[in-house]
This record gives sequence, structure tokens and C-alpha cells, in this order.
Amino acid sequence: MKTDTKQNNHHQNITASLQLCFGGFSHKGLKEENQDAFAVYCPSNGDLTTKGAIAALADGVSSASKAAQAAQLAVTQFTQEYYSTSDTWSTEKSASKVLTSLNQWLYSQADSFSTQNSHYQPQQWLTTFSSLIIKSTTGYIFHVGDSRISKFRAGEFESITRDHNRKQGGEHVVLTRALGADPRLKVDFHKVDIQKDDVFLLTCDGVHDFLSKKEFTEQLNTLSSAPSEKELEAVSKSLTETAIKNGSHDNVSCLLVYVCNTPKRQLVEIERDILSKAIPPALSVGMKLDSYKVCKIIHASIRSHLYLVEDEKTQQKSVLKVPSQNFADDTVYLQGFMREAWVGERVGHNNIMKVKTDNNNSRFLYHVCEYIEGQTLSAWMHDNPKPSIAQVRDIISQIISALRAFQRLELVHRDLKPENIMIDTYGQIKLIDYGTVLVASLDEDINTIEETVPQGTLNYIAPETLLSMKSDNMSDLFSLGVICYEMLTGELPFKPMQRAEVTQQSYDDWQYRSIKQFRHDIPFWLDLSLQQCTQPNPQLRYQAFSEFQADLTKPNLTAIEEYKKQPILQRDPIKFWQGMSFILFTLLIISLTH
Repeated sequence: MKTDTKQNNHHQNITASLQLCFGGFSHKGLKEENQDAFAVYCPSNGDLTTKGAIAALADGVSSASKAAQAAQLAVTQFTQEYYSTSDTWSTEKSASKVLTSLNQWLYSQADSFSTQNSHYQPQQWLTTFSSLIIKSTTGYIFHVGDSRISKFRAGEFESITRDHNRKQGGEHVVLTRALGADPRLKVDFHKVDIQKDDVFLLTCDGVHDFLSKKEFTEQLNTLSSAPSEKELEAVSKSLTETAIKNGSHDNVSCLLVYVCNTPKRQLVEIERDILSKAIPPALSVGMKLDSYKVCKIIHASIRSHLYLVEDEKTQQKSVLKVPSQNFADDTVYLQGFMREAWVGERVGHNNIMKVKTDNNNSRFLYHVCEYIEGQTLSAWMHDNPKPSIAQVRDIISQIISALRAFQRLELVHRDLKPENIMIDTYGQIKLIDYGTVLVASLDEDINTIEETVPQGTLNYIAPETLLSMKSDNMSDLFSLGVICYEMLTGELPFKPMQRAEVTQQSYDDWQYRSIKQFRHDIPFWLDLSLQQCTQPNPQLRYQAFSEFQADLTKPNLTAIEEYKKQPILQRDPIKFWQGMSFILFTLLIISLTH
């Protein structure tokens, strides 16, 4: 990346879907030093799907002694570090984490400089920053300062960011926000739709403050229907030269991003890709699939088959998971099956089953999982109908540890139930099935088939998912509360539903049943904790796994006091109406006898 000469970037024909072309120009203008910098990066691998392509521009604040270095550091570090964040994170989370870290470093340089000098020094590392991340058919804007991102579509030019500055003392402009200026960074973030033939412009104030909307439009209209890099660079250079001619005394930088094509594939194309591998037939002991020999049939259901296999190449034992032939045409299910393998390779946690997909060259669809010797939580509950609170607490704590790992990666399990949890011979918990997992980064991709029904298992699925198809980590917390309740009692905290009877229309349709109805030895404080964990309304639920874990360990005295202050109708509506019915019945008998 260069900051004072022409920027020559590569034309990216990445896939048949998203195709972008970049071209820019930066020059010191009438100043002695160029304090602007810009960078672009468009990956040629799977990162394009999970991360997208980046265009970033920074304009160093001239009053800072390290303005040029700050601008250069901002665009290079942001581009490098963004692609180092988790593949599963959303674009917003990934970029925000990097910008926060970058801002803290820039700000700390000024602090360290000041502590080494007896005289007060102004901020040394300050720069504006504007970035456009294009992923699928969406553009993600991150903006601090008075550099600018604009859009040119169908002959219309418009700015899509707001300058963070104000006029002071006539024509003097003061920057109100910049990277490195404040430890509490505030970044403008919003999303824009991306269309074929869109042109996005990233400019410094030395350019856009000296060009009219008409001048931008006239020059952008000269672009051909499929501009090359050289053409984009030529227009960028022309725009900067026009700005200087119009009186710009600042550095001049302009970066153009042309959208050659967007990934708006037809549903049939997406389904064809998902169905490209064959589902193996049901296997018997002794049969082979690729290099795996079946030693034992572990489980067979209408959804999937699990086999204990031995790899003839390594003699290692693993579990082969194969989708059922019943779902050969169900692209949503198969999408989840492949996503499970993708996630399993990225989540390294002791309480989550490891998955590997070393069968990329196979014509069959399956994945290989670690072999866990033990039993499902459902079987454990059958063997332990009245476990101690200590036993339940240990199991729940391990599940929470796994769900926290999911949360850090912006994953939502969405189908937490006893059958999807294993307990090995050492008492270690393993989540074994996450084919319905919601992945933030992949959820942003248009090539993901939209789900039309709530994901999860009836009686464990969170109410907000049933009512609105919404799921987040607190939806997993609800399911965890149901499991905890069931472990202690063998019952569910709400009246069990049959699929044909799902008629809930609001959160009020779920009525919590006190756990003391089923186990009188359970302390009252634990009942309150389970009630809050399984609150139908997610806003009234615990807002962190740690809160539930803490209340599971010791009584929450504050919650107990608040509960006692509630009227009986709110505390126990069933008991209230039973009491009212008894009183009314008694009054009726009295009136009849008189």
C-alpha cells in the first residue's frame, strides 16, 4: 500500500458470484507530506463468504505529529486483523473488535509520550477512518471522522456517511471524532444494499470538500459498463486533480470500488450445490465407506445414523455421522448437516464434540466425529430419577461452559435437549449435535437457504423462537433451564405440548409450574432461579449464563425479597384463582342454604 503515489490494485474475479474491481489514487497535493492512506483486500478463498472484501481509507489529522503513521497503521492493521478474527463472528463484531483494539493502541501512544515528557503534548496518533466491507449483497460501513463514503448508482450520486466535524470561528473546521482521540471509541455503523454496477467512493475531505455533486456525477458517468482497474484509477486521479484545481490545499485521496456482479443466485442453484454429494445407504457391520470400516451401529433414527468406525489408514476409532435417506431432498436439513461439520472444525472446547471433514474428495456426504464412550443425558436422567442438587449443578456448569464457547463465537445452538448431550465415563459433558446451529457470519450470506419453521425441539425450544423465529444465546439459556428442571424432577416447567397443540400466541400462554409441586425437598431459592431462567419473555430472563450459574450455587437473597413483595396474583396465579374459586364456591353454598 502506498500513500503518496498511484495505488494499483488487482481486479478480483473471485467466484461466479461476488466480483469487485478496485482503483484509487492518493497524492500529497500542495502539502509537504501525504498523511492519507488507503487499502483494499478481496480474498480468493472461503474468507470471501465469511468475511467479505475490504476497502478502507484514513486521513491523518494534520495537528498530530504522527498523522501519516496513524493513517497508514489504521488501514493496514484493520485489514490484517479483521481477517484474523473468528470465521463465525458477524461482520459488525469482527470489525468493531479490531477498531476498538486499534483505537486503544493509538490512544495509548499519546499517553506514553506524555508521561515521558514534562510538558503537555497534544495527541500524537490521530486519524479519520472509513471502511466499506462488502459481503454477499450487503455493504457494512464503519466510519469515524470526516473522510467520506459515497455511492453512485444509476447516475445518482449520494453521500452515505456523516462528517464528524463542526465549523468554529468562521471557516475553521474542527474534527469532533477520530481514531486515537478518545479511549471510548464511537463508530458509526450501518448497512447498505449492494447492486451490480454500483460504484462506491472513499474520499478524504481534501477531495469531497472541493467537488460538487455535479462534478462527481459528470466524471463517474464517464466510466464504461465494465471498467478496468486502470480506468478506475484514472477517474480517481482525475477527481483529485479537479479538487486541487478547485482550491484544495490538503492531501487528496480517492478510492473507487466497482461492483461487477453480486451473488444473487437462484434457489435451485444453491440447492444443487447442497445436493451435490450423495447420502450413503444404511451401513452394516463390516461394510466400508471410503477408508472407514464399520465396527458397530451406535444409533439409527429417521434423521441420521451413527457408526463406530475404524480408519484403515490410521487404525483410529471415530464416529461416522451420516444423514438419513429420509432427508435426501431436504436442503434446509442438509445445509445444517454441513454447517455442523464447518462449526465443529472451528470450536475447540472440551465440552463440545470435535468434528472433522477430511472427506472433501469423497462423493458421499458424512462427517467424522470424536468417539465418546458414555451415555446421553436422557439415559442418565432415566438412571438417576432424583439426583442431588450438587450433581445437577456440575452437569449444568459444564453445559454453560460449552454454551459460553458458542457465545464467544457468535453461535446459537438452538436445539439443546438431553438427547444432544453426552456424559462420558469420567463425568465429562459433551454437546454432540449442533446441526441447527445459527452462525452469525453465515447468516449474513444470501446463499444461505432461509428457514421457514422454528429450529429446535418442542418443549425445549424458547418461546421467542416459536412466536417470532428469533433465536439468540438467551434462547439457549431457556432450553438449559428446562433441562435443569427436568433433571431434578423428570417433569417440564410448563405443561407439555404436542405438535398438534402448539397454539401459543403470546408469552402469557406459558405458565411456570413450581418445582416444589414435584420435589418438596428443593429449596425455594432454587425454584425462583429456575423460574427466572425459563421466563417466556426473554427480557425478563437472565441476561447472562453467569447469572444463572451464580444463582444455582447460592441463594439470591435480593430475588427472594422482591418475590415476597409481589402480590399473590403475580407470585402464583394458579393458587390465587384456586383460592378465589374456593371462596366463590363457599359463598355460593352459603347463599343456597339461606
